[in-house]
Amino acid sequence: MRKSTLMTTATKLILATALLPLFLNISARGAEVKMKYRMPALMMVTWAEWPEEPVQQDVMAQFILSQGFNSVEVEVDKLEMCRRNGLYARLGDGDINNLLKTAARLKDDKSVFAYFISDRRRRNSFPGFAQVARAFEKVDPNHPTMFINRANWNEFHDFTAQVKPKLLDFYHYHWARYPERRYIYLATFRELGVKNGIPVMRCVGGNSPLPQLRQTFYTSLAYGIQGFHFWPPWMFSYNREGDKPVLKDGKIVPRVNVPTLAEVAREIKPLGSILINLRSTAVYHTKPVHPEAPGAASFPQDHWLQLSGEQMLAGFFKSEDNGDYLMVVNCDAGNEREATLSMKAPVTLVERMDKRTGKWQAVAINSKDGRVVFNLKLSAGNGELFKVKRETGQ
Repeated sequence: MRKSTLMTTATKLILATALLPLFLNISARGAEVKMKYRMPALMMVTWAEWPEEPVQQDVMAQFILSQGFNSVEVEVDKLEMCRRNGLYARLGDGDINNLLKTAARLKDDKSVFAYFISDRRRRNSFPGFAQVARAFEKVDPNHPTMFINRANWNEFHDFTAQVKPKLLDFYHYHWARYPERRYIYLATFRELGVKNGIPVMRCVGGNSPLPQLRQTFYTSLAYGIQGFHFWPPWMFSYNREGDKPVLKDGKIVPRVNVPTLAEVAREIKPLGSILINLRSTAVYHTKPVHPEAPGAASFPQDHWLQLSGEQMLAGFFKSEDNGDYLMVVNCDAGNEREATLSMKAPVTLVERMDKRTGKWQAVAINSKDGRVVFNLKLSAGNGELFKVKRETGQ
């Protein structure tokens, strides 16, 4: 039995490595391309069970916001509720023609996030999707259409070329299927987004243990992912007795059905307002990476930052004023790990975003062999966002 398992793993790695050149058509460095569409926020899209009364819907909406989510999958009848409560609406409709008619009235509505069109369709649907995308853009040029790509089908290059979407969306539940492809897909979708000037979001399997969820989110953020939605989607509901809601002080009692997912959503919320305004420029991994993770680019020897420690990555970003940001992630979902960051001098300031307070905190740095260094310890799957002030020309 053990021999059979090893052969299966080896076969997967061979296939993943063979497919790698097909996926990574452009380099790990992201050349600046004018964005065709910008996300309004780091999107955390969820589903909820809605009570009938508008006042109770508001209770649910505020509860959702308190758990770190800012967008809900709804039809147009819930749009006013979203407006009242500061939620973004990912709008859908069983009749796409009705949705198109609705879109014509909503081009200036800041509560609309996107129009959901389709999930998991093959290459022969792409010409039709292109027509749908153009039809929606004609009546509403400000909000994107959503088509969810199944990464495992490996048709996303054709999808992007034919449909020319404003937003690229995919799903890959890497803790359950093809885990050896996780960085191949992250790198490929990041590069497609950079090349085409469009943001990328992904659907995440939400029922994984907490360290695995952290690894999924932080590695995705480091690769420039700017939005998430989830499967299974039924995240929020409320207590009932029979067919009637339980009321406490006249209000429904909402509940979180996947507490670990909400914990990570609350944890990354302070990062959203920073990351959404940054441009992903590169992602590099330390050696050795996880033995089942081909597709991870190594640090160039002349890069201004070097990172030590096994199974670590750094995602690099630039702000509009050319400031340097990076997210360091422990890719090991099973163990705490330590890393050393070594930066080419002169570096005048390093700050870490405190996820508990949402404020920047100065990092104690040292000098060694003409470089600026500091050590970092990360729990399993965790990540940290840093801002680095370097002198001009570095």
